[in-house]
Amino acid sequence: MPTRSDWKRLADETVRGVRTGDATGIHAADWRRAVRVFLAEHRDEIDSEKRRFRRSLKRANALSFGMIRRLTPVRRVLLVAGVLCAFFGIVFRDTLFSLAAVFLLLVLVALELVDKLHFRDELLMARDLQADLVPATLPETPHWELAGFNRVANTVGGDLYDFVPLPDGRLAVLFGDASGHGMAAGLLMAVTQAVFRVQLESDPSPASVSAALNRMLCRTGACRTAGPRAYFSGIVMLLSPDGSWSGVVAGHPQALRLSPGGAVAERVGIGAYPFGVREKAEWPVLGGALGSGETLLFCSDGLAEARNAAGEEFGDLRIELVAARAAPGGPSLLVASLSDELRRFLGPADPEDDVSIAAIRRRMPAS
Repeated sequence: MPTRSDWKRLADETVRGVRTGDATGIHAADWRRAVRVFLAEHRDEIDSEKRRFRRSLKRANALSFGMIRRLTPVRRVLLVAGVLCAFFGIVFRDTLFSLAAVFLLLVLVALELVDKLHFRDELLMARDLQADLVPATLPETPHWELAGFNRVANTVGGDLYDFVPLPDGRLAVLFGDASGHGMAAGLLMAVTQAVFRVQLESDPSPASVSAALNRMLCRTGACRTAGPRAYFSGIVMLLSPDGSWSGVVAGHPQALRLSPGGAVAERVGIGAYPFGVREKAEWPVLGGALGSGETLLFCSDGLAEARNAAGEEFGDLRIELVAARAAPGGPSLLVASLSDELRRFLGPADPEDDVSIAAIRRRMPAS
């Protein structure tokens, strides 16, 4: 049984944990994110209302509906009963009604907490699996310098990068973003990486890898015509020791080829379907070469589309400005500079989407 000292420690921990910054963060990040979720289905109707008072009423109505709809039917009854008891307790100044309201609302909170804890345990297991899939330590290669960064929006993310040195000295690269969020995106990401690794053993060419990815993702139901689709927007590349490369860009933001000085020399990629959208889809195989000291920069759409508390977008221009400043220092500095700039830009808010960054620089010959 909890003792008085246990309750005291809990109270002290709560007092220490509640800081002004935390309270500000609840409004700036957590509450705003919750409002976006609850109002998502009615946002257009609310925004189209010109009269401010009626817009506020519609917003309150949609917000209440969004929250209540996410409760089970029994818990909705508990919530309504608790609110009615609180109302009668205030109107009739009846202690019994007030106590009943407190009891019902505590039961409701307890049931929600049990669900949350159960779901959290499953998410933590999925997070550990995902952490094993995204390499924490990148391979050392004689021809390429590598760096990567990954930040998930939820406990489990869907962004993925993988670098596999092949026995003949070539480097196979997979970079991309699974559709959706949470466990569904994490599972899709795991399937994608597994297919990528297996295909490398037989034919590592980008055309063959792309066909294998699309075939497997369509087989898992991504190409269904009804309901939400699951797909992978990605880049598959194969780099040779002489700097030449071939690759496929499937529904993903362009990669940037940066000069040794950090200027954008080329944007790699053209409009195309992601993997898993059309069974008979084909992708053009692109090609080129990296000179000594040149860098390939990959960024998921979560970076350019990240928004701060003021609603401002991070944007492609900011990425290029940071790259121009940091790329000459190498991939590690480039990736770290972009991730630091993102942290400063977001402030206390979390990104709405997963963010991944990777950079590959061709080593300069030893002098």
